[in-house]
Amino acid sequence: MSGRADELIVLCPLGVEALSVRTGLRGGRVVRAGVRARRRDAVLAALRARPGVPVAVVGVAAALTECARPGDLVVPDVVCSADRVWRCPSAGTLSAVLRGDHRVRTPVHTGALIESPRMVRHVREVRGGRSAVALDMESGLLLDLADDGRKVAVLRAVVDTPERPLLSAATVAGGVAALAALRACGPALRTWAATVARGKNDSVVKEVRHP
Repeated sequence: MSGRADELIVLCPLGVEALSVRTGLRGGRVVRAGVRARRRDAVLAALRARPGVPVAVVGVAAALTECARPGDLVVPDVVCSADRVWRCPSAGTLSAVLRGDHRVRTPVHTGALIESPRMVRHVREVRGGRSAVALDMESGLLLDLADDGRKVAVLRAVVDTPERPLLSAATVAGGVAALAALRACGPALRTWAATVARGKNDSVVKEVRHP
């Protein structure tokens, strides 16, 4: 592992997300992972090149709570898919760092995030949405790839909400707000990485759901 205290790998599904994060981060390694982690080989190569380095899964998401607005941030302590649950112990550290950074000017929500295998246009239709704060399509898949004992956290910025569904007239404005929020998170992500790199063993815990 590198001796740099702020070394970090950031996994972003989309190129536009990666560009926004890279602009704000000014350091670390940003990898475009692809929708549904389709660029798996690129992700695994980056992980192999930097063993033990903290990983942040960063991108945009849909809010499942009416309390969230476009541009708000979500740091889940639990990520749920149809058959697995990932618990993220370092989520509390990342949330605290974001809330304490004056460059981050949007609310930070915590709670559960649901991973969907497909795009959802109306989040009110999501099953289990009442007990979760956000929805995306690949956080669990990326947590699985990085599940080698290193510190991992998830950070998502809200684009659409129950009142502003995906592909509505408000989507563009929501996307702009979300990407701006991700850019502002760069320094906080580096602080989080430096903090957890010298902390206790609080890597992701995966649980398999049985029918």
